[in-house]
Amino acid sequence: MSVDWDEDDEAAEQSAFRAALAAGRIDEATAIIDARAAAPDTPKWLVTSMLEAVGLWLAHAGRHEEAIASFERALALGWDVVPDGRCEIARVLLLAGRHEEADGLWRELRDADPDGVWTLNAGGMAYAQVGRDAEAVEWLGEGVRVAIALDDPEHVVDQMSDTRRVSLKRLGRDLDELEREVETFRARVAVRKHEELTKFRAAAARIGTPVRGRPATIAWLSETDEQAARDRWPGWGDGLVFDEPFDQRRRRMERHLSERRAQGDGPLIVVTIDLNRYAAWCAEHGHEPIDRRSRSSFVEVHRALGEGRAWPPGRNEPCWCGSERKYKRCCGG
Repeated sequence: MSVDWDEDDEAAEQSAFRAALAAGRIDEATAIIDARAAAPDTPKWLVTSMLEAVGLWLAHAGRHEEAIASFERALALGWDVVPDGRCEIARVLLLAGRHEEADGLWRELRDADPDGVWTLNAGGMAYAQVGRDAEAVEWLGEGVRVAIALDDPEHVVDQMSDTRRVSLKRLGRDLDELEREVETFRARVAVRKHEELTKFRAAAARIGTPVRGRPATIAWLSETDEQAARDRWPGWGDGLVFDEPFDQRRRRMERHLSERRAQGDGPLIVVTIDLNRYAAWCAEHGHEPIDRRSRSSFVEVHRALGEGRAWPPGRNEPCWCGSERKYKRCCGG
């Protein structure tokens, strides 16, 4: 008889897993995965997403063979993601300098999914990452064409175009006709969004619902830094309406951001506070670190410097909460 799945236990275990991963304690993180994989009641997606997270960490640390092994284990357990999880293996092969193997796998992935926006995006980004700009331009160009033809339901045109333009510049090439099509597409989308928001506000006004429509900067702390701030500055959490575990806090913030967007607010930018920079800034400007107004001022300054992460991120981009997981597998799931 299987054991009932306890959400509180899952939250505690996931918190321990993320802490181990953030600290680079891979053996500890892997032990948690092994224990969870051995439990008969464990959802498959939970184990594969943890293996994915470990693989991404290892790849970032330059431990390429271990990263590939983690991804391969996830695939063997039924890792079902878009794009195909093998895209991560192909990317790491490029990072490891095994270009011939990587090229063969990328060709295989593209042949299997020729009009897959996320496959084209992944391949283009991977080639750009290792400086193979001709391939990046070609892959991302095809991805942009497919996305525009579908009216960009995944909201990925901007990301692909921005990276493609960097590669074009590194190749010494001017913006081409495709990038001019992107500009036309962006203008068309902006007009449509303005019209939709205007209609929404008019409908809200008819029924007496207020619509703010304001940009917003949200201050955020990672799980580790949240606890560190409480230890460093007694009174950090005083006066908070909600004082809750990290997982509950990030879920509540995701709901809050969704509600603000539905009300017409935006753009929404999440600025994750670096505690050392924050402490130095407070000392320089004579601010009290525990004062919430100090936090608000700090994040507005850094938003003005171009820091922060737009919400919502793309489904395959890192989650805004700092979990190291993709948005679709974390707060956006």
